[in-house]
Amino acid sequence: MRKYLIVFVLTASSVAAWAWSASATTQPQTFRLTEVSIPKNDRPFGDFTFDSAPVAGDEFVSRNALYDHGARVGHSQILHTFITGFGPKFTHKATILFVAQVFVPRGTLLVQGYAPVSPNGPSPLTLPVVGGTGAYADARGFLNVLKVTGSKSTLEFHLQP
Repeated sequence: MRKYLIVFVLTASSVAAWAWSASATTQPQTFRLTEVSIPKNDRPFGDFTFDSAPVAGDEFVSRNALYDHGARVGHSQILHTFITGFGPKFTHKATILFVAQVFVPRGTLLVQGYAPVSPNGPSPLTLPVVGGTGAYADARGFLNVLKVTGSKSTLEFHLQP
């Protein structure tokens, strides 16, 4: 009898672990969050100090608060790595590799991709969602960064099952 109980517990544990690791997204999902920069939050890596034009290899990290209909629901942490700079006189767009982890109540989403950025400031862009945890385990899809104004932007996630 004890042998059957052990087999049952092991089987149930395996099924539970499999179900937990499977993507909880069973149908396409779209949702929006408002992202707000946390002041004095950008932290450079290495020698990059924001007092000159960035060049290839310069990096900084930002952390932002996330809101849904006015209620804070999470935060994001983003590593920005310049692949190309703006030029010494800020004459052209730079290319940045974004690696962002988005922390929301039911898990996290990992967003990673390259995008051009204007020397005049951020502009709307689309980046791939390449993974996640919790309810977003094995997430895939894309993120549209919309309505970039000052320290606020609208994030529109499009997730696939």
